[in-house]
Amino acid sequence: MRLNLLLVMTCSWVPPARLTMALARAGCSVDVVAPRGHAVTTTQALRRLYPYEGFLESIRSAIIAARPDFIIPCDDYATESLHRIHAEDAGRSGFTSLIERSLGSPEHYPVISARGKLLSEARNLGISVPDTEVLPDKQALHAWLGAHSLPAYMKADGTSGGVGVRLVHSAEEADAAFDALSSPPGVLRTIKRTLVDKDMRLLAPCLQRWHPIVSAQKVIEGAEANCAVSCWQGRVLACISVEVVKRADEYGPATVIRLIDNPEMFSAAEKLAGRFNLSGLFGLDFILEAATGRAYLLEMNARATQTCHLDMGPGRNLIQPLSSELAGVSLQPSAAGSVSRPDTVALFPAEWKRDPASRYIASGYHDVPWEEPGLIRYCLKSRLQDLSWMSYRKWRARKAARKSAELASSALVERGSEIKRPAGSR
Repeated sequence: MRLNLLLVMTCSWVPPARLTMALARAGCSVDVVAPRGHAVTTTQALRRLYPYEGFLESIRSAIIAARPDFIIPCDDYATESLHRIHAEDAGRSGFTSLIERSLGSPEHYPVISARGKLLSEARNLGISVPDTEVLPDKQALHAWLGAHSLPAYMKADGTSGGVGVRLVHSAEEADAAFDALSSPPGVLRTIKRTLVDKDMRLLAPCLQRWHPIVSAQKVIEGAEANCAVSCWQGRVLACISVEVVKRADEYGPATVIRLIDNPEMFSAAEKLAGRFNLSGLFGLDFILEAATGRAYLLEMNARATQTCHLDMGPGRNLIQPLSSELAGVSLQPSAAGSVSRPDTVALFPAEWKRDPASRYIASGYHDVPWEEPGLIRYCLKSRLQDLSWMSYRKWRARKAARKSAELASSALVERGSEIKRPAGSR
């Protein structure tokens, strides 16, 4: 009997399409709730699409119609939506137990979805974390600034891909970052993301005027790293640990990764999976401190991440052991796992979008789904669309460039005034 899985996607991110392919190869039947026109619809791995219209009812209806054995959220808002459905439907529907089976113990959902609480729990488990404080209001921000040195990171809960992150160097920048991060999404930005990017994540927060929780975090100098994990009932089944070589932009997702073995990262995954009794897929982000090599946990992504589909050999294939546990059968060796591949991986289409002439595409393992030409064509088309529209990241980059130019100009004018000012004058 084939396992029936339901993947939940609220945006048009390509990696969940790769995950769908990997699950189908493992013998699963895969249904998906996703925005219309999602990349997954171009693959032969998809059995059925349930359109996501931006609200919880789309997900509820898909669960009822698909009757899955297991649910896998593929972005942070998908996870949050499943948590909300569980809370709202507790005792009134037959699938709250399914959500618990798929996402772990419900008493931990508030901790998993809040960065400050998650890192506090991680510290209690003996995991290294940077100094982090939740800032409920501007008064808390100013108190934090009075006790800590800058620069620091400011981060908003419920965001992903680096969109809700700011590096601040002054109190003025911290004030501006707090205002931006704690505000609901703008109407024009939401319309563009919904209609053009087919990304529904901002729709409900915009209409319902949600105010994200903001936290401040100490900067740790070092290399960025992450791990993707599969687990079952609190037990880690497999883990892919990597160091980030290149990323889409300053805070965006990795586009080139290098496989590593890091006992601290693996231990953190084991402790968190056990503490929250997790099943399915999740990811952890770290900084490997330059001075000590210590792995500091930055955040947890309680969902599938962009490397979950990779098969990089024994212990580095997340899908096979998870599907075996779900089906209750013994694990079969992977044929793909015996293939020798470089440790450096250029993720498709991310690195190709960043730089089509990237040297990592030629020198590393370029993760192209050659067996799905429709998906490749989709990625080609989406790159042309990205080039023709002003993305939020591009807008932020241009705004930052203008601000830097204004600051440099002001500094130059001030410098000129000091030179012209007579000696001894004030």
